[in-house]
Amino acid sequence: MSFVHKSVWVQFLITVFIAYFYGSEFAHLYSTEQLSDDNFTSLLFSTAIQLVILNIAVHTIVAVLSNKDEVEQERDERDILISLKGGNIAYNMLSTWVVFVLVSLWATSLENARYYFDTLSGEFNVLNILLVGFLVAEILRFSYQLFYYQKGV
Repeated sequence: MSFVHKSVWVQFLITVFIAYFYGSEFAHLYSTEQLSDDNFTSLLFSTAIQLVILNIAVHTIVAVLSNKDEVEQERDERDILISLKGGNIAYNMLSTWVVFVLVSLWATSLENARYYFDTLSGEFNVLNILLVGFLVAEILRFSYQLFYYQKGV
C-alpha cells in the first residue's frame, strides 16, 4: 500500500470521526435545548481544531511508520486519476447541496417560513447546512478514492 493510499485512509477515518463528533455534539446541544449561536460557534471551533490536530498527528505517525521510499515516492498517474475521480463525485454532490441550500434560503424568505433550528440565527442555520454538505462530500470523495484503490484502477 502506497503512502498516498494510506493517507487517503487516514483522511477518510478522520473525516468520519469529525462528522460523528460534530453530529453527536450538535444533536446533544439540540436535545438539551442548549443550541445557541455562542454554543454553535464553540462547536465549530472545537471541530476545526480537532480536524487540524488529528490530520497533523496521524499523518506524522503514518509517515514515521512508513518506509522512507514510500514517503518520498511521488504521486503517479494512478494516484492522480483516483484523486480526480473522487474529486469529481464530491464536486457533483457539493454542487447539488449548494442548490439545496439556495432553495432552502429562498423558501425561508417566504411568508411564515422559518429555519430548521429556531434557536440559531439564519446565518448559523445556513453554516450548519453547508458544513454538513461539506462533510458528506468529503466522506464520499474518500470513499470513492478507497473504492478505486481497492478496485485497482
